[in-house]
Amino acid sequence: MEIYYLIIPIICFCVIETILMKIIFFVREKFQWLIINKDEKPDFNKEGLKKFFEHGYDSELGWIRKPNTTHTEMGENGETFWTTNQKGARTNPSFEGKKAKISCFGDSFTFCRQVNDDETWEYFLSSLTNSNIENFGVGNYGIDQAILRLKREFKKDETENVILAVVPDTISRIVSVWKHYYEYGNTFGFKPRFVLNNSNLKLIDNPINDISKFEDYQKFLPFIRKYDFFYKNKFKREILKFPFSISILKNIKRNFGIIYWILKLRKLINIPKEISWKPMKIIMGINLKWRIKLYKDEKTVFLLEKIIEEYVNLSKRNNFNGYFVFLPQKDDILFIKKNFHFYEEFTNKIIKNYNLKVLDVTNELLKEDNLDELYSDNNEYGGHFSKKGNEKIAQILYKQLMI
Repeated sequence: MEIYYLIIPIICFCVIETILMKIIFFVREKFQWLIINKDEKPDFNKEGLKKFFEHGYDSELGWIRKPNTTHTEMGENGETFWTTNQKGARTNPSFEGKKAKISCFGDSFTFCRQVNDDETWEYFLSSLTNSNIENFGVGNYGIDQAILRLKREFKKDETENVILAVVPDTISRIVSVWKHYYEYGNTFGFKPRFVLNNSNLKLIDNPINDISKFEDYQKFLPFIRKYDFFYKNKFKREILKFPFSISILKNIKRNFGIIYWILKLRKLINIPKEISWKPMKIIMGINLKWRIKLYKDEKTVFLLEKIIEEYVNLSKRNNFNGYFVFLPQKDDILFIKKNFHFYEEFTNKIIKNYNLKVLDVTNELLKEDNLDELYSDNNEYGGHFSKKGNEKIAQILYKQLMI
């Protein structure tokens, strides 16, 4: 009888674990942000890797927009189209032949995803200044990669003014070496980063700085994990493994929310966008919490400050007017409106310490009532600016640049 009472709970536990395992494996196939043990060392899609080598890989920076390329993606009102010129900068229609007054470096908010070439804020700023403005933004760059790109490009094509424009989430990107550990499934995204060595910046080169290294990337994982903040602090903690019931309960709000919405969505037909986006909204909310947390972390804030200092020193050595701007994502603005300005203290600090010319976009956007008009999606891909949003950004920058 005693054995009976022992066996029943064990059988129930095994049944529950088997059901949960099947559900988790099913959801993982539909949504890359639910991770399991094998995601620690994922297999690379050979066809995807081949395309990456052809169109995006850069041994120093990790990835780049290569010269003379074209691409389409979905925007606010359907398909959008972008091109790069022979320099690898985004094409600036009608202004390519004019003298460049400003070159811009940064991430996808500088590149301006989800709009056409003649709908970027650089294009609208070109119209206001009657000059060419070069756009060297690259999607998913941290400020570290943007500065390294600036060092490379400025030698070839000097401009009197430089704008370094990044999202506030750049504070997360500067402590990352493999994007997969922060943005699960972004497995080709290996990058360089800076670390602090006695309060001085030290560059850690891209660990996968040769195409041949992708084949044996697992050999470099100890090095990558050593320098990637998110491996231990985020990735490892969110892996679902046996016992699956315990793994789910450790972060029940995140895990149950993802599982619930993925299972629910597979039964629905003609799903409204605001519903289909529910699983990703959970992830974006978690990422927002991470950057808020990192702006409170003294060590990470000091690292970001030293990277900004490198930009200031670069402007002095190369005799250009350096400007810096945070381009907030939609959820940054929504959070600040309801709570507090989580990166304002950092902005004020760099203005005071480095006499840096900081262009204030955030406080101008906080005055806007209809953010939906200014952003091209419901933050699904980071909430990039719409055509109207980019016009607004150009107007704000033009007033503050005074050039």
